Amino acid sequence: MTDFIVDTSVVAKWLLAEPDSDRARMLISREYFLRAPDLLVSELGNVIWKRFARHEITAEEAQEVVAVLLRRHIDITVRLLPARILLDQAIRIAAEEHQSIYDCLYLASAVQARCLLITADEKFVRSINNPLLKQHIISLKDPSLDLAE
Repeated sequence: MTDFIVDTSVVAKWLLAEPDSDRARMLISREYFLRAPDLLVSELGNVIWKRFARHEITAEEAQEVVAVLLRRHIDITVRLLPARILLDQAIRIAAEEHQSIYDCLYLASAVQARCLLITADEKFVRSINNPLLKQHIISLKDPSLDLAE
């Protein structure tokens, strides 16, 4: 079993039709142990709300997406980690890399777990300069991330 941290950009692709959704969904069809800071729930709620606010989905569709998230994924596909245990390290990373604390909570999770953070946020991947941190982050699109079935 391979451990990964996944962020909101990846989990949103499980729930909503987006580019690379098929690739992201490969993470839930294989034997992976996936984790994320509990911030994931709030961030996904915001992603779903934005889709509704832009009239891309109806209120009923938004509620169904939330139901699927809670019923099929939270603590089933992806285990949640308390952000409070990651905050100290995330603050250090955010200060060093000049990134948001939100993104750095995911990266701190990967550092603590000694595994990779998989993200669809390629800008965030490119923005990390510290080589010790770089070894803990990978783009969902990276060809070296072998998710082939």
